[in-house]
Amino acid sequence: MDTTLSSEVPAGRIETLGQPWKSFLLILLSSVLLTSFVVVLDRIFGIDNWNIVRDPNAIAGQPAYFGFYSGLGAVLWLVAGSSALLAARCLRRTGRNDPRSRLLLLGGLFCTIAGLDDFLMLHEQSYLIGIPEKAVMAAYAVFLLVVAATAYPVLRLTNWIYFSVALVCLGGSALVDMADLTMSGAVLLEETLKFTGIAYLAAYLVTLAVSTLAEAIGRAA
Repeated sequence: MDTTLSSEVPAGRIETLGQPWKSFLLILLSSVLLTSFVVVLDRIFGIDNWNIVRDPNAIAGQPAYFGFYSGLGAVLWLVAGSSALLAARCLRRTGRNDPRSRLLLLGGLFCTIAGLDDFLMLHEQSYLIGIPEKAVMAAYAVFLLVVAATAYPVLRLTNWIYFSVALVCLGGSALVDMADLTMSGAVLLEETLKFTGIAYLAAYLVTLAVSTLAEAIGRAA
């Protein structure tokens, strides 16, 4: 009988665990609740479920390339966020007081929130609940400054050039947005700065996540 999973990993070293029934049921319950919410919107509020469950461009009858630039940005936000949060969680489980853990946690939360915001266009709709869009942008700026303050003590140990360029580009994008420029190309300038900032921040957090996890695996080996 083969006692290894590969030439490098002995089967005896793989921990056998029971099935994660609590998480399994939580995922199932989340799916049921989300579907129930869609049904309520459809039956009680008259919002056709067709307009909730399908792709926006398909519903609107628009070409597939509509919004692709913004969509790519949202994907990068979420890739960065999920990578950083995963690494932060793994570091916490090692029990070590690694200062990068807090940076990964806060950076991951920032990117995840920003990604969901971009994907669902939340800040554009904030005025509906009485919150000005500029107030939302100010909150993001404060959050990013907190991330930067957390990064400062360990910045020299990381790919700081990524983070520095990300701050400059995201800050520049926010300034262009708040200036409400009417010149030709203003929106393209704003979105280009934003996308570049997202890309560099994603590169920073993903490479940081990879390096910290590689170190943790090396110590555990």
